[in-house]
Amino acid sequence: MQNMILLDIETIDFGVESGIYEVALIVIKDGEVVLTEHIAEIEDENLIHLGMGEGYKDISEDASKKDRFRSIVNTYNYPVVAHNVPFDRKFLVHYGWLNEDHECYDSVRALKYAIPDLFSYSLGYLLSFYNIERSLTHTALDDVKALHELLLKAKPELWMPLYRVTPSKFKNFVETNANVEGQSTIFEGKRIVFTGASPFPRVLMKEIALKCGAVVTGNISSKTDLLVCGEKPGSKLDKARELGIEIQPDEWFIDAVSKDLNLETASVTRGSFAATVDKQRERFTKLPELKGKSVNIALLPVRMQNKVEDILMNHMEVAKINKGTNSDKVDLIIYSDEGDYTLVKKAKELQIESVPLSKFNQMILGYRD
Repeated sequence: MQNMILLDIETIDFGVESGIYEVALIVIKDGEVVLTEHIAEIEDENLIHLGMGEGYKDISEDASKKDRFRSIVNTYNYPVVAHNVPFDRKFLVHYGWLNEDHECYDSVRALKYAIPDLFSYSLGYLLSFYNIERSLTHTALDDVKALHELLLKAKPELWMPLYRVTPSKFKNFVETNANVEGQSTIFEGKRIVFTGASPFPRVLMKEIALKCGAVVTGNISSKTDLLVCGEKPGSKLDKARELGIEIQPDEWFIDAVSKDLNLETASVTRGSFAATVDKQRERFTKLPELKGKSVNIALLPVRMQNKVEDILMNHMEVAKINKGTNSDKVDLIIYSDEGDYTLVKKAKELQIESVPLSKFNQMILGYRD
């Protein structure tokens, strides 16, 4: 898209009751930046480095700041783009910053269409994959600038507007479409947990997740792939964060299944989406240097270990997968991008090759700048 308003907000917590603490925008017109705006009010400058809205005042109900935001949006009237836009939109609509019918696009979804075989689509991981030398600070202005750089590098071409469906329509869809199994593979083999209060009936969300190929469980574990959160998610949210599990709001889940199951005709049809992904998806690049080697993947989350192990054994023909804490009997260590690991430091001392997951992802996809 040549015209858009890139956006990031900081909220401190997951529920809308926590408020809005920062809003940052970059207005793109004809592919060029025409305005950069940071809407916030400092409360304690010493805390800002912590990110996530720390050090700023709650500006949710600040009329002047809300008016400034609405003035920018109304002046340009471009679609809003954010990384996980259902989350940002939920807050902005709730506090009256953004009209409910304003067109919104999720950069996560667009990037999944552009390059569907990444291990993660978190902003930090994407920056590393695309070799963008920018730290993720979890402050609104820095993060929206990071998103801008990412989109310039990745150049996603397929954008789908955020689907907005009412709880009653969602309920009616599930109750009148008993045979939707096989129409969507978006959650195929995923272990999903739902938590928190939601206007979308939980029993129906679980039902449709099952029909989309998911395994629905009640508790968070290292094998969980996705936590879907409503308001006041409680301890499950804390545990998911601790384990590094993907976390998404209810609106994201509804948006995903609504598009794939064709609740309404979208601006991009499901058929054209499937054709685009099939065309872009390629086989993993063979890495002959790994054939017959021993690879340690202990420093990856359990759910990621399974994916990497399958690729290494079935596509790269490695001899052995090591999931222990020793590094002296392996040829390569693949580790999670986030973390400072003793095992990696020891490997460097022993001159054993070690690569972060994002770089391994580059290797198997044959990515080059």
